[in-house]
Amino acid sequence: MHSRLAVIEPLAVVIGDPVSGVSVPLWTPWPVPADWVFGGLAYAGDAGSDASAVTCWSGPDQFGDRAEMLLISEEAGAGLGGYFAGLPVTYPGPGVGEGPPHARFTVEDRPVPLWSVDGVAPDRAVYAGEAAGRWLWVVVHPAEAGALVVEPMQFVDARQLGAELTVLPLGELSPRLVVD
Repeated sequence: MHSRLAVIEPLAVVIGDPVSGVSVPLWTPWPVPADWVFGGLAYAGDAGSDASAVTCWSGPDQFGDRAEMLLISEEAGAGLGGYFAGLPVTYPGPGVGEGPPHARFTVEDRPVPLWSVDGVAPDRAVYAGEAAGRWLWVVVHPAEAGALVVEPMQFVDARQLGAELTVLPLGELSPRLVVD
């Protein structure tokens, strides 16, 4: 990761306008899955200079256990996705984009294939693909909750939401977003 992250608490997104200055998509599940809450966002860089952003969501996995999902959008080489995946590199690696995808989400009404990323930290499941001309990383904690990606899910860019931002279910700021 090349730039310092600016972290924004969940409530600040609803009562302020911090998302307008972010130059990459802020992927948000829409509609928000039942019992899931927004745990904050972080971003780094400017348009064209390793821009990246991450939104954090938490809620029950398919077994009723707590899970956390980070949705990362980044320009190639930014390194934020690799950082949250626990990888020493800035790209998802071989296998992403090859063969049939392991998951498929809908992003802004378009199907987006995702592939499982190898070599990640053992406490998480990581998937990557391309959406809106940028890398889309989906990092799920714990690894066992990685099966969440087989559920149909749709993402929208929170920067395009208007009054809908006021109805986001809010949780606490995720400690995963607080980076040294």
